[in-house]
Amino acid sequence: MIEVKNVTKNYGRHRVLDSLSFSVRKGDVVGFLGPNGAGKTTTMDILCGCIGADAGTVKICDYDIAENPIAAKKRLAYLPDTPALYDDMRVFEMIRYSARINSLPS
Repeated sequence: MIEVKNVTKNYGRHRVLDSLSFSVRKGDVVGFLGPNGAGKTTTMDILCGCIGADAGTVKICDYDIAENPIAAKKRLAYLPDTPALYDDMRVFEMIRYSARINSLPS
């Protein structure tokens, strides 16, 4: 389902991820734990295609996030630690908006 192989990410001269590899099978529940600066958010940003890795590969349901980002992103859901919410929308409006942008039926 999710396959991460030898992912490396640098910010300038600071290496945040160094050859990170792991896999998540269908039905697995996974959490990232670690201190600030451990690379948790960077890893999730790479998995979601928000930023690119400097090296390595990420596949979501056999779709490479760098080569086929749209197909990969359609198979992944992610709620960041600070979700993007619009203050002028009510809860139902936000749910309806999210469903529309993700092509979900009414």
